[in-house]
Amino acid sequence: MRFIKRAKVAYISTCAAIAVIGLILILFPEISMLAVCYMLGIAAIVFGIVKITGYFSADPYGLAFQFDFAFGIIAILLGLVVIIHPGNIMALVPVIMGIYFMIDGIMKIQTAVDAKRFGVRSWWLILVSAIVTGGIGILLLVNPFESAVALTVLLGITLLADGISNIWIAAYTVKAIKKEVHADDKIYVETSDREDKDD
Repeated sequence: MRFIKRAKVAYISTCAAIAVIGLILILFPEISMLAVCYMLGIAAIVFGIVKITGYFSADPYGLAFQFDFAFGIIAILLGLVVIIHPGNIMALVPVIMGIYFMIDGIMKIQTAVDAKRFGVRSWWLILVSAIVTGGIGILLLVNPFESAVALTVLLGITLLADGISNIWIAAYTVKAIKKEVHADDKIYVETSDREDKDD
């Protein structure tokens, strides 16, 4: 459980950093796209490493860090490509981020379904987050904005919303998992005590 806590702290810290990057893009939409590429590339690599680390935590239900091994590898590869070839990638940033958030939304839908199956009460909030994330991803792919500033603001809103969403999901699901584990342990102890008394 201690490793889960450490993974959760690292995960939440990284998501907070991504949310801050999103806020920077919203407040300073005229920032150069090259700087945006480097920020996104570094954030993606760090996020990928944290996701892979979280995947190997002892999460008994697989909710808090679900799909994080594959998603972590994808994030690291995308981050490396963006940093190594920023000039060639700048025009593709909306498409790359759109695909990323669309996949993220789809995976969060699965997380919401599993959360409901495990009895997590606020599973529907995860579902709403998934739909919003996936919808924004599709919007980035369609890219109806002619202005680079408007596109940067949308990208910032996406990063901010996704960062906050991931923080909530990680914090809430791990908390729910800990409650379930403690409850199961309590039931097991009570059952064992009764069996011992019966014997």
